[in-house]
Amino acid sequence: MKKYLILLLIIFISCGSPESLEEEIVSLEEEIVSLEEEIVSLEEEDNNKPDSSSEDQQEASSETNLFIGEIIQDNTFIDFHRYIDVGGLRIFALSDVSGEFILEVAEVYSLMFGENEYIDSNLRNRYIETTEKEFVFQRIGYIGPENYNLDSLYPDVDCCPGKNYRNNHTDYIWEYPNVSANDQTGEVIEHLLHTITGVGFAKEFSEWNWDDTNSKIHLAMDEAIEKNIYDISDYEEIRSSGRVKTFNRITVQEFSFWVIVTAWGYGDIFDLPHGEFMISTVEELKESLPLAYELYKDTVEKILTPPDKNYLREVFK
Repeated sequence: MKKYLILLLIIFISCGSPESLEEEIVSLEEEIVSLEEEIVSLEEEDNNKPDSSSEDQQEASSETNLFIGEIIQDNTFIDFHRYIDVGGLRIFALSDVSGEFILEVAEVYSLMFGENEYIDSNLRNRYIETTEKEFVFQRIGYIGPENYNLDSLYPDVDCCPGKNYRNNHTDYIWEYPNVSANDQTGEVIEHLLHTITGVGFAKEFSEWNWDDTNSKIHLAMDEAIEKNIYDISDYEEIRSSGRVKTFNRITVQEFSFWVIVTAWGYGDIFDLPHGEFMISTVEELKESLPLAYELYKDTVEKILTPPDKNYLREVFK
């Protein structure tokens, strides 16, 4: 810019009279100074502007990564030779499970972390980071425990894939070849929620610690038991056998599951009210179990989104 202005000045000098040229030179010099000041000001303004690409990268990095990976064939894990990763969770499959079903389970898990107006991204990221850091995993099998002799003293498959994937799991999701869409949907939703609350939530949030009888989830469960809304009689044999930790874990994870599906409006999928859980709507939950409802609002609603149940029925029909 400065070179261009000087060139103009030379042209004026070569073409005008001496008197007029002197006046023009003074005027042009003043313009040059003014333009130089403007250029400096614009450069400073550009330097102070935030880098939009940097902002985009920061925003993207704060978003939850719920990319569903490919099904990986890996024979280095005990008895579980296929897995898929999604949102920090590794989903392992036993033999006979179809690849289609593995992908469907991964999709449902991803849908649970969809956006809604209540999501707290920091809270959700804490959960997802914990599941990955603690090697939380979900297992999938075909038909049921009998297909792998799991109820015997010497089952056909090991409990766990091995390596770091050893302790942080709950139960299986079973692929059933001939059941209703409601039954298969319920199977997937229930056991994913067991893993989410019974492992992920329990490890990251003290209020969901099933091993602490003074935690909020325990107090909420106690309220439901006292009001005869949650029936734990089917699990009393576990406690009477001396397996108190197992009893606490199972009763809390079952109660957590019932609370969440009730709040999500899934009563028709799980035939609520049920013999084990005697309410069926979010209004009843709010009115009858205020401790559970408060915990749902403070944690679940800020991390999870209920997948559209009609879409799930289409997936598993």
